[in-house]
Amino acid sequence: MTKIKICGITRESETEVLNRMQVDYAGFVFFEKSKRNVSIEQAKEIKKHLKPSIKTVAVTVNPALDLIDEIIEAGFDILQIHKMQEFPENLKIPVWVAYQVRSRKEAEEINVLDGTSGILLDAPEYGSGKTFSWQDFPMKKRREWQERRIPFILAGGLSSENVEEGIRLFEPDVVDVSSSVEGEHGKDYKKVEAFVRKVREHE
Repeated sequence: MTKIKICGITRESETEVLNRMQVDYAGFVFFEKSKRNVSIEQAKEIKKHLKPSIKTVAVTVNPALDLIDEIIEAGFDILQIHKMQEFPENLKIPVWVAYQVRSRKEAEEINVLDGTSGILLDAPEYGSGKTFSWQDFPMKKRREWQERRIPFILAGGLSSENVEEGIRLFEPDVVDVSSSVEGEHGKDYKKVEAFVRKVREHE
């Protein structure tokens, strides 16, 4: 069964629909350039209102060690790292390593680092609402990760309109959505519900 991550949580009120729809992961962004950026303190308050069954993911971009320490201390379940320069040593938290897929060649060159708890594929531009080129992706990489039992997270431009195709093509362990379920003031409950239903209808 494909698990669901709703990313870019910024408000306590958004936890209601995540709890009701029983999603699997809630993502909090710790990156100042993102419009969905939150502080550690804000995230700690918000996640108090999530059901214990929903795992929390701290989304970062080449984070400093101090930030990683704060994330671990705050009790997040998973650390997601974009643009990782080198794998931090002796981490006491599972790490999802994110890769932006700009071309087939780049995808073929992805090497899974020791200690990786999950591979996340994202679009060339963060928050663009567009997918990477699914048809050009070298599926031998996906099969390699399946054989090695490395969890795979499909992200970047997913929506209720295309998530079924994404699941069919990639058989991801997790689908990760953010931009397409946004409204004027944070997450749009109806869009979240529609996305979750599409994923579960596919099972």
